Amino acid sequence: MTTTVSTASGYEQDIKQAPASISIIPKEEILSRPIRDLGDAVQDVPGVYVEASKTGANTISMRGLDSSYTLILIDGKRQNVAQGFDGQGISANTSFMPPASMIERIEVIRGPASIIYGSDAMGGVINIITKKNIKKTTASIQLETKLHEKYKVFGNIYGINAYLAAPLIKDKLSMNLRGNYKYGDQNSFLKPADILANQTGTSAANPYLGWSATGFHNANLGARFTYLANKYNSFYFDAEGYFGRLGSLNTSGRSVTAIRDFYKTNLILNHDANYEWGKITTYLQYTQTSWMPHSGVPIGGSVGTSLTLNQTRDNKDIIFQSNYNHLFDFNKWGELAFNGGIYYMYEKLSNQSSSFERAMNQFALFAEAQYNINDYVGTTLGLRYNYSDIFKSIPNPRFYINVNPTQWFTIKAGIASGVRVPNLSYLYNGWSYATDGTGTLGNTNLQPESSWNYELGMILDTDYIMAITTGYYTDFRNQIETIPYTDNICSDLVNCRTYRNLDKSLMSGVEFNFRIKPIYGFSLDANYAFTYTEVLSAQVGQEHLVGESINSIPRHSFVITPKYNYKDFDIYLRWNGKFQTPTPAVTGTSAGNLDSARGLLGKYYKDYQIVDIAASYKFFKHYILTFAINNLLDVNFIDLIPYGSNGINPPYTNVINSFQRILPSRNYWITFRMDF
Repeated sequence: MTTTVSTASGYEQDIKQAPASISIIPKEEILSRPIRDLGDAVQDVPGVYVEASKTGANTISMRGLDSSYTLILIDGKRQNVAQGFDGQGISANTSFMPPASMIERIEVIRGPASIIYGSDAMGGVINIITKKNIKKTTASIQLETKLHEKYKVFGNIYGINAYLAAPLIKDKLSMNLRGNYKYGDQNSFLKPADILANQTGTSAANPYLGWSATGFHNANLGARFTYLANKYNSFYFDAEGYFGRLGSLNTSGRSVTAIRDFYKTNLILNHDANYEWGKITTYLQYTQTSWMPHSGVPIGGSVGTSLTLNQTRDNKDIIFQSNYNHLFDFNKWGELAFNGGIYYMYEKLSNQSSSFERAMNQFALFAEAQYNINDYVGTTLGLRYNYSDIFKSIPNPRFYINVNPTQWFTIKAGIASGVRVPNLSYLYNGWSYATDGTGTLGNTNLQPESSWNYELGMILDTDYIMAITTGYYTDFRNQIETIPYTDNICSDLVNCRTYRNLDKSLMSGVEFNFRIKPIYGFSLDANYAFTYTEVLSAQVGQEHLVGESINSIPRHSFVITPKYNYKDFDIYLRWNGKFQTPTPAVTGTSAGNLDSARGLLGKYYKDYQIVDIAASYKFFKHYILTFAINNLLDVNFIDLIPYGSNGINPPYTNVINSFQRILPSRNYWITFRMDF
């Protein structure tokens, strides 16, 4: 059975021929799992690491690179905002996701995809592909809740989403409408009483630990109208509005409760032309994302007295892209699939709190050809040429080869470059300030980040099993890091920092996926990933980072999921673990101190394993009930170690958690879906 993907090259092709390491999450899996946002949907993909920020929102990392290197798409259209837009762990990138009933599948590219998608795709790409080709009226509505046994600590989550698709004029005009709303209670992680008693000032006034998230609200409402002009041309206009409210009960700097409101508008006009001589896809996209902090938020509060409009941060993107692809058949000489086009992006970022405003224009030409010499060998060669009005031109090549000795065995090897220009907020010639009291000094001398990725993979696909193994090595240059900064201005601030390019680092690893296809209803999915990162050289003042990991992504992770299906009944058990998660490297000034994760915990955070179980049942043709128990064995992820200002000696005034992230205690996820 052929598995078709479209993200790797920009057009549909067999996954075995795709010039990338790619995973697919089918709609059946999306509908049967407890998913709050995109991070929950992709967390089982090998090489992907999902981490909860201090607001409870998920961030997505791939192959040792953090979430800012992951490009998120919906139907091939960019969803990311500028990396410096959110800041301080309060992010909007993964909170917004179409209703589950609208999603056809999710494709995940692991590794650089800059040749097709440009900057931000150095780590990988996640493409949410929605349902199309509306021939008859369909509708779906889903109610969901997540109930925690320790609800006073973790709170509960409630949600509803709906989707309607209908033809308006037969074979001419159709529409889809969708909406989604989720609400979650706050996470009340309280400081131990003896620690709170020893604290002074603003710290003593806030009883919550820094990992405590406020309650959240996420909502989106959208519509798409598709017009078939004739058998060759189709158009669609898509409009969507998003709202999100989230925050932290205790910011790490000023010990206050901070809440932000996010607003996002996304408009797309798309044209598809499909002729015998080729297919042309052209689109124009406008996106505006804004956030405003609340003022007058009491400690532990869920809303402020007003919005602080003079601290509004705003990001505007205008994107135009047109690409052409066609399959040229040379008969006995093989076939060549060509894809090429032009890309333009205007980006503007403004921050009223620091009177910062800057814009950037990016332009690119790209072309790629996949030549299948015969049924056994195919090669791919492509080049993207990037131009920015701030940086010099940057070439971006990719080469890939696929060898198919038999129908059930494929060998894939490739070299791909990645590139990412610094985001606009990093290039600001001055200071910007966050709600937690952190001051950030921009650096106008930053250089674009670049990488070369080398990978080798094998696919074994038979009637009964499928096994995919991929090894990779990434040579990373000019990675942008946040470093401490000191000057006279910093004496009035809680923290100061700036940005600097590291010289050189590496990421390497192995990803393994094994699947037993359904046999009498039984099936199995097993994934393992080994991820290693290291700073190889650093600039003056950052020498202590050499030899350290570049972030806190686990070295080893696995997921094993046995499943069973009988007619309208499905059940699965999910067992996953994370091992050897590096603690952050200590800075040069605090290398001798013990009041850090490295000093208190050693080189790694605490390992963990967790088990979930879920079952779903379809009845009366249109109704589906799903019930899941997450963290079945009720593993406790709150393991606090106290420390004082002089290290491990009393009086203890703070704590650190032995686990890198706080996962919820045992909880129950229930959904009821009606499909019509």
